[in-house]
Amino acid sequence: MRHTVSLSAGHDDVGDTPEVEERVFVVDGLHCSSCAAAVQAQLRRQPGVVSAAVNFAADSAIVRWDDTRTPYAELQHAVSRLGYRLRSPDDADNAAENVDRIRKPLQWRFAVAVFFGMWSMMPALLIYLAPLGVVEPAVTWPLGIASGMLAIPVLLYSGMHFYCVGWRTLRVGAASLDTLISVAVMAACLVSVWHLVNGSAEVYFDAAVMLITFQLVARLIDSGVRRRASDIIRGYLTYTPDQVQVWRDDEWQEVAAKEVTAGEHIRLEDGEPLALDGYVIDGNGDVDMSILTGEHVSRRVARGEALEAGCRLVVGKLELSVTAGVGERRIDGIARSVRALLSHKTTMQRFADRLARLLLPLIMVASGFTMLLGMAQSLPTDEILLHGLAVLIIACPCALSLAIPLVVVLGHARMVALGILFRDPAALEGAASVSVIVFDKTGTLTTGTPHLSATAPVEGVRRNELLQLAADVMHGVPHPIAEGLATAAAPSSQANQGQRDNHPGQGVCWTHGIDRIVAGRRTWLIEQGIAVPVCDETGMELHVARNGRYAGRLLFRETLRPEALSTVRRLQQSGYSLYLLSGDTPHACQEVAETLGISYARALASRSPEEKSRFVEALERHHVVAFVGDGLNDGLALARARLGIAVGHATSAASQAGAVYLPDGLARIPQTLQMAKQARRLMKHNLCWAIGYNTIAIPLAIAGWVAPVVAALAMTLSSLCVLVNSLRIRSGKLSESVRPS
Repeated sequence: MRHTVSLSAGHDDVGDTPEVEERVFVVDGLHCSSCAAAVQAQLRRQPGVVSAAVNFAADSAIVRWDDTRTPYAELQHAVSRLGYRLRSPDDADNAAENVDRIRKPLQWRFAVAVFFGMWSMMPALLIYLAPLGVVEPAVTWPLGIASGMLAIPVLLYSGMHFYCVGWRTLRVGAASLDTLISVAVMAACLVSVWHLVNGSAEVYFDAAVMLITFQLVARLIDSGVRRRASDIIRGYLTYTPDQVQVWRDDEWQEVAAKEVTAGEHIRLEDGEPLALDGYVIDGNGDVDMSILTGEHVSRRVARGEALEAGCRLVVGKLELSVTAGVGERRIDGIARSVRALLSHKTTMQRFADRLARLLLPLIMVASGFTMLLGMAQSLPTDEILLHGLAVLIIACPCALSLAIPLVVVLGHARMVALGILFRDPAALEGAASVSVIVFDKTGTLTTGTPHLSATAPVEGVRRNELLQLAADVMHGVPHPIAEGLATAAAPSSQANQGQRDNHPGQGVCWTHGIDRIVAGRRTWLIEQGIAVPVCDETGMELHVARNGRYAGRLLFRETLRPEALSTVRRLQQSGYSLYLLSGDTPHACQEVAETLGISYARALASRSPEEKSRFVEALERHHVVAFVGDGLNDGLALARARLGIAVGHATSAASQAGAVYLPDGLARIPQTLQMAKQARRLMKHNLCWAIGYNTIAIPLAIAGWVAPVVAALAMTLSSLCVLVNSLRIRSGKLSESVRPS
């Protein structure tokens, strides 16, 4: 995704105004938010960079810079010096594999930390209980040795990730949680070894092990979230085939879509999705545009009309001239836009980041101040070190780093049981403030298959006779109206006989014996020389004639989902403002809005994916918006809204772009909003506890009133308090009333 803007500040002459480019990049190799902070700091240091924001969850970076001062290649080189890779999102084919390459080693490190950490803590626990007479003092020193030996795999293997990242972030002046963990672990180990050498059994290997284990839990939670952006990109691209038929060397050849360039000719046949953007140069047919626009009726296309990758040819045969290859298609632009939207951090994320940046240097300063205070009091060297170590351990923000992820993980089981799948922790923050809900129509509020609403036979033709004629002529035709008709009337035994000619976008002609029956658009029947009465064309009707004589018409309406009316009314009663936003025709939208009781002024039709996104963005300036959709054309709006809700049998791209996926459909929306409110409350409780804990614990440790052993226990208890509070999300009651904040 690329934008170019001008900056005039600091330049008197308009001609000297630098062109500032904004692009979204993929960053490979990120292990944690500390890695993202390091890359962000490195990018901001480069000449000409106006701003840079790196998001760990989305594996992406948004950079605004003057590329005349620092070319893209130099930005890549600067990032590579830290051990990461900056690349274009167009090369995201292996993004999921990149995430897995990082996640799997984390899982092994966590397994080693749990196994050996458990055994390391057992002798340490016996040492703590020695003053109570549980073990003889003579065996405490060997127990200290055993604790250290069993901790070695954890310290050297499981903790290596933190040492490497801590050093990288320190190199660019962005000391992070990993830096603090590394210092605390090394200090605990050095003091423990010093005590063992001097014959003391007072060791703190268990504290170091707990630090590493708790942080690995947080890393694993984060890495699960990171798959989201890459899944979205791949989800969009799965709707376009990898191979296309191209006219080369005087014959049609099947080649890879990415090898086709603008200007080449490609061929599209019945049932095939379009891989590249282009315009029709020969042929005609019915094209299903619902994946891109939401239109429930297939569109008739002919020579000269433009089509975009992702649409599907229902019937017919087309030859197109390519206008945009892979990477430049509209669908690629939408995918890049979704990645950019997901890269922006939410309010709570930004607050936690700022808090961590303030807390980390404060802890280091507090530890140094504590040791200086001990020196001023002429305390023994080992006691001075112990006081400084106690500050590092007790103030380590494990509870802060687990505050939000634990709510997500521990609530996940209950959400799944309720049919609610949260894909993004940020959704739990934003959903509690939702006041406006915007619904897509086709596939979301409706099933996508129309139902027969009325029949209008002419005089002399019975209703059942008209239905039978229509069922026979439309038998086996791949069209939504044919599917809807099949539920109202069964074809006769003769429907498989005779000859059936399908005229894409117009109608069907069925010849059986001496009978010639046609069904289709009113204009097409008139072209066949049939006298058709004047009537309004809605796009959801079927005109039928037999042997040149008009028989009548069948009117269809979209089928509402069974839960749509009750869900909409419940939300309206709760005070939410509701909108209907669709790519379908005004008539179709107003019909559904009237049934659901949504105001005509809030039923907006004929909106493209980009227009849907812009409308949601405009609403977001004054309200917190939830967008509910199910199609590929909804992906951009789902990502743009504070809360994107994908429902029912949503496309994989839509379900990934939505922060929430409700496979059971619309009925779970009220529960989703309430669950999010409960989760946000628990997150705030956890953050308040973590901040309060450090506010009390750090002064006590500085005063020398907390030993390292007690500090390790306090740090663990702090994390356990966060855990216990987070468990409340699994037992909270969901009321029937859901009110917007």
